[in-house]
Amino acid sequence: MNQQWLRSKLGYTVCLIVCLGSIWLALPRKQSNSSESNKFSRSSTPLSVEQLQQLAKTITVKIYANELLGSGTLLQRKGQIYTVVTNAHVLRAAKPPYQIQTPNGQVYEASVLQVAKFQKNDLAALQFRSPDVVYTIANVKDTSSLQVGDEVFVGGFTSDLNAQKLSTQTNKIFNNQFVFTSGRISLLLNKALDQGYQIGYTNDVRKGMSGAPLLNKHGEVIGINSLHKDPIWDTPEVYQDGSQPEQSLQKLITGSSMAVPIRELPNK
Repeated sequence: MNQQWLRSKLGYTVCLIVCLGSIWLALPRKQSNSSESNKFSRSSTPLSVEQLQQLAKTITVKIYANELLGSGTLLQRKGQIYTVVTNAHVLRAAKPPYQIQTPNGQVYEASVLQVAKFQKNDLAALQFRSPDVVYTIANVKDTSSLQVGDEVFVGGFTSDLNAQKLSTQTNKIFNNQFVFTSGRISLLLNKALDQGYQIGYTNDVRKGMSGAPLLNKHGEVIGINSLHKDPIWDTPEVYQDGSQPEQSLQKLITGSSMAVPIRELPNK
């Protein structure tokens, strides 16, 4: 196996460019979650597993269309308007209208942000309006400093009923349908696979967790969890430029959960 693939850092980072328009929006009247918003500020000190689990719960939402479609990450707030990033394949699972359930259990009507520029990456954006509650927004970290072996964490909602029967051992914590897993970076590709997959990791993720945040040990979002290991279909076989990974690398790709790297949405 070419070890260069395992040692390389990400030279390519997906840029998420979302134009939210020029409409001025008043700030919310109530900020019932304002203390939570400041609770997990950027810090050089690693967070505990318990802190990371709590953070994942505060920035992860459920996406519905009659049933649970997947998870989403609260990535931006402008006034009363929140932007949630998820996977494009999550939205393809059902037709709109879509709904978002926030960490406090409130359900909002959501609209697809058509002007989001994701090229051919497996990403999509939804927006909802919350006039009364301020929700925690994710801190986003550039992926250039990632290395193979770094600890990473995923917390999302699963529609896999079998997941609720699993033991809480092997680094898994279950709370109703919220699943939190820890693992390590197993693969960093220096160019993106089809649909933008570029970060591989050992975390055991399940159906419904697509669109959940991939966190580093500081609680920063470094990617959007997109594909579980050993997929039955949608196996990434080619790079976005049309070339193919070598066979030994392909085996490592299919044996890893995969994420699309992310960086902070521009403040426009």
